[in-house]
Parts: sequence; structure tokens; C-alpha cells
Amino acid sequence: MKVLHSPGRTSQSGVALLVALMILVIVSLLGVTAMKTSMFSAKIATGSQVDAMAFEGAESAVNASFGQLAAAGSSGLQPLLNGATLNRCLTAAQGLLDRGCAGSDRSDSRGLVRAGSRLRLNGMEPISGEAVGFTGNSSVKVDFRIEILGQSEIDDFHVDNNHLQEALKRGPVASSDLQNLVNSGQTNPGETP
Repeated sequence: MKVLHSPGRTSQSGVALLVALMILVIVSLLGVTAMKTSMFSAKIATGSQVDAMAFEGAESAVNASFGQLAAAGSSGLQPLLNGATLNRCLTAAQGLLDRGCAGSDRSDSRGLVRAGSRLRLNGMEPISGEAVGFTGNSSVKVDFRIEILGQSEIDDFHVDNNHLQEALKRGPVASSDLQNLVNSGQTNPGETP
């Protein structure tokens, strides 16, 4: 049998197939790289969102404790004056609870963030210009320094956040109690009479 060759036609050695396969490999590598970059960006965005949720949870707990502290009268401060540390839990359903957070307490609608606060007295300072007498049953106005630690946790992502702030609450204290605190060093020595 005789093979006929048309004029101008030459034999090919499969170069077009190799070029097409090389282009296919390059496009596949670009696709895989783009997919990995997209997944990495999604992880970063999720991490940023979780960090922001933890930050907001701790801030919300501190703000709720500030509000409760501002409304508290002398009886509300008494446990702090007696040396107690007050734990509070911020929940979405019940607001600020006068206890520490339990395992199921959550402060957001999605049920991810557990947020609470811890309050403790961090000393007191007599108000400048106030008359102080250490005899009888007199009282002195002081600024109570109250430390508020806001804490939040997101267990699903192993993220927690803590915020420490100090609040001043003005109120009376018996002169005898102030003298005892001055002697024990619990007031600011620069402000004591």
C-alpha cells in the first residue's frame, strides 16, 4: 500500500499535545494555589471575628458591672468592703447575674461566648479637702478603687479575653474603719490625713 502525502503537509511529532498538557498543568497549579489562598483567608477572617467576639464579650461584662456598680448603694458595696470578691455572669437571656458563669451560660445569641466579671476592692482614698476626724461616729467621704476584670471565653475556638479596668465609687466610710485601713496600708498614703 502506498501512503499518499498531500503537498505542504509534514509529519507531526505530538508537540501540540505536550504544549496542551503543560498548559493544563500550569492552570491546575494556579487553581490549587488560589483555593489554598482562599481557605487561608477564610481562616484569618474567622480568627479575626472570633477575637472580636471575645473582646466584645469581655467589654460587655465590664460595662454591665460598671452599670451595676454605679447603681449600687452602701449595702451593695458592703461585701467588697468586707474583702469579698464578687463574681458576675453576663447572659443573653437574664442579663447580669450575681454569680460566676456556669458551663451553659452564654452571653450571645449564637451560644458561643461565655462572659463574666470579677470585682474586688483595690483600696480607697479620702477625698481631698474633706474634714477627717477620728473620734466618735463620724464618717468620711472616700473614693473606693474597685478593680473590675472582664473575662470572656469561646470554648469552640479555644479563645479567651481579659480586660482589667478600675472604677472609682464615692461613698462614706466610718472614721474608725478609715483609721484601721490607714494603719494597715490599704489607702493611698499620699492622700491620707
